[in-house]
Amino acid sequence: MTVPLNQPRSESRPHDPDGVAIGEALAAVWRHRRLIGVLATGLSCVVVVITLLQPRTYSSVTTFMPQSPQGRLSQLSGLAAQFGFSVSSNEPAGSPAFYAFLLQSRELLRTAVRTTYDLPANGGSRRADLVQWYDPPGRTPLAREEVAIDKLRRDLRASTDAESGTVQLKVRSRSARLAFEVTDRLMQLVSEFNLQKRQSQAAAERKFVQGQVGEAMGRLHAAEDRLQAFLQQNREYRTSPQLVFQNDRLAREVSMQQQVYSSLAQAFEQARIEEVRNTPVVTLVDPPNLPGQPDRRWLLAKGLLAALLGALIGVFVALVRAFGHRAAELPVGAQPPDRAESPLSRATGFRAV
Repeated sequence: MTVPLNQPRSESRPHDPDGVAIGEALAAVWRHRRLIGVLATGLSCVVVVITLLQPRTYSSVTTFMPQSPQGRLSQLSGLAAQFGFSVSSNEPAGSPAFYAFLLQSRELLRTAVRTTYDLPANGGSRRADLVQWYDPPGRTPLAREEVAIDKLRRDLRASTDAESGTVQLKVRSRSARLAFEVTDRLMQLVSEFNLQKRQSQAAAERKFVQGQVGEAMGRLHAAEDRLQAFLQQNREYRTSPQLVFQNDRLAREVSMQQQVYSSLAQAFEQARIEEVRNTPVVTLVDPPNLPGQPDRRWLLAKGLLAALLGALIGVFVALVRAFGHRAAELPVGAQPPDRAESPLSRATGFRAV
């Protein structure tokens, strides 16, 4: 059943609710240009004022290269495999990424927080730790220390350069002297960790080689005893091809055991020297600096970004206002054109009921 459309389309539907035309959107933005300008200017001014009210900070920067001296384990890995041992020749904790992680580890930062520094106080200085400097909230000293560790972690940044194999440490603080001292202390802790790690590795290597030296000596003595017994029993072995072959085999076994024992003995002596003399430290490419100027505030960049954000918020508000009013002006129960009319009804002047 169809009924004629008694009213013109323009009278029954004065507004088209389908989508948002680009021209109408631009017109709405132009009508609310003052609002957009006020929001952009206001937000930019607020960000700039907040930045200016914040205290100035100083950053101390240092760059270092982790040292990975050639350990004896890498040289003995092939020899150890002959005896059924698997020894890795790689340094598991010698990569720059590991040291970047180490600089942000809780135990290292805990030691740095407990260290006393020269803190500025009333025009002078006083010796105190970082818990007193940050003055964090907390009911117990341990809780206040944990908060201070988290604040110190936020004030430092450790980055790595894969091509050069270096690590850059940057510590930020409101005091230039404190930033320098904290950076220097963190580098000392990294060096101490590196030294302890390498010394413990050298000690473990010495113990391993020492055990293998004893076993190699026992195998060498056993091979020599077998060769000695053969020669005592067969003084004229050269007249028998079978005895000559057996003599050569026993002699080769003694020679091989001598080479193994000689290599292990040399490695043992070298490990003992490395355990005493091995004092590896990180190589400072750029030592910690005492910052002479405060960090840049980036007022222009922050102001422009805030203005852009304010303008975007203004455009959104303008579109919401414009098309919100437009939707409110639609007749009650009105439907979009694709549901109220079809191409056939627009051509014939009838609509489906």
